[in-house]
Amino acid sequence: MNIETISSILKKNAWCNMEICGFHKNDLIVKGCLEITDQDYFIELKFGNATYINAPLSWTIDTTDSCIFTVTDKSTISKELPEFQKYFHLGGLYLFSFLAEFFSSKEWVYIVADSVEYKMIK
Repeated sequence: MNIETISSILKKNAWCNMEICGFHKNDLIVKGCLEITDQDYFIELKFGNATYINAPLSWTIDTTDSCIFTVTDKSTISKELPEFQKYFHLGGLYLFSFLAEFFSSKEWVYIVADSVEYKMIK
């Protein structure tokens, strides 16, 4: 997985708007653009075998934050912790997290999946 590469691509912009664009055969498609209204996407992320999503349909990332996208391996979370049951009760290997900027706060958006792949659209 190229989490650092994906983060560096997103950080090339002053901000990034992310949008859930599809879910097909357990693959979640999230696309990134500068402005949701024009949908001029520059990156597509495919989360393979997604089993959990805690996210709005679209969100903004402040790319000046030091950490905007992380991944946590399922094997590093104790099965006794409530987080394990919350995120991995339906399966999945990784917890992917985006730091989303809302009107008055920043909160993490969570996706559990087996993999993430990216594709440049432009």
